Amino acid sequence: MKIHTLSYSDKKTGWKLEPISFGELTLLVGASGVGKTRILQCILDLQSISKGNTLDSIQWSICFSTKTGHKYQWEGEFSRAIHPSVHINIGEQYEAIIVREKLRINNEIIIDRSVDNIIFRGVKTVKLSPTESAIALLKEEYEIKEIHTEFDRIIFDNNAGSVKVVVDRFSREEEFDLKLAQYTSLQSIRESSEAMRTKLYFTYINQRKEFDNIAELFIDVFPYVEEIKVEALDPYENDVPAYLMDTPFIQIKEKGVDHWIDETCLSSGMHRTLLHIAELYLCADSSLILIDEFENSLGVNCIDELTNSIVSAGRDIQFILTSHHPYIINNISTKYWKLIARKAGSVIAYDAEQFNFDKSKHKAFTQLMNLDLYAEGANA
Repeated sequence: MKIHTLSYSDKKTGWKLEPISFGELTLLVGASGVGKTRILQCILDLQSISKGNTLDSIQWSICFSTKTGHKYQWEGEFSRAIHPSVHINIGEQYEAIIVREKLRINNEIIIDRSVDNIIFRGVKTVKLSPTESAIALLKEEYEIKEIHTEFDRIIFDNNAGSVKVVVDRFSREEEFDLKLAQYTSLQSIRESSEAMRTKLYFTYINQRKEFDNIAELFIDVFPYVEEIKVEALDPYENDVPAYLMDTPFIQIKEKGVDHWIDETCLSSGMHRTLLHIAELYLCADSSLILIDEFENSLGVNCIDELTNSIVSAGRDIQFILTSHHPYIINNISTKYWKLIARKAGSVIAYDAEQFNFDKSKHKAFTQLMNLDLYAEGANA
């Protein structure tokens, strides 16, 4: 999916995101605490609502387009209501219900919802759950299915890649072999819902040429590495527990070192870099990749190479990043910057063109650092 605009508010806390627009690549910059990470969380909240989850006292409006070219405008609001099943003698208990919701597809109203009714394509539906979005309730309808497919294309990286975890295991060897046989083409691997490590293993077995491309980019970042593989550990060289005997592990071979190094012994920066590169190659076309604090766990050598890879990723992938790191901010053109600031509870995004930054990246970065709006994070 590709998000064009987003606004969001939390009525319980008074926090509000004023309308913000996004391009193919958006880098959110600003002082700590202004709301950069919260903007990513707003997108994840809407993904959660689309799957039928309930969030109390929020309202939203999002405009996005899909791989097929359809343009959607989805807005709604949760509010509190007295739960009808609770007797007054035991006290009033509240639940969050949707009080309004509207969905437009290519400017045509498909869903128009109030507290009492859901109108789908001009026809009133039967009584449906007031706590779930119509997007979730009507997910089997042709017009709505595509939304779920698109929300499934959101990938969130909150630095979990720096935690060393082995490749997902399958409950039975037959299931493992079945999945290997199912995901043979690069397209099928990209479209699968498997974890990134598992996708990397399928690519290693079934699409070695593509795996070699991933390995080559990784070795460009870490030139002392000469080879990468994803295989079960050799029990003669490793003390492998029986339950992990057949589990594939990411392993690297360094120049001048005789033995292979498995992923549990990799640095967090190496581990996360490999998974970032794998994401770029193995995510589905038209994915939306959210990366919070891109610089965390990455060395300077990784940041430079991965920033260039993100800017030139292609495949209609959209990126929304947050960062404080000068290398990242300095290496991404100002046309992709959004300066985030707060005025009381309202979060406001400013386009870089509003500040007439110099065309020189270094001078533009210096100008950014010297802005009161950046340093203080608030617009009084």
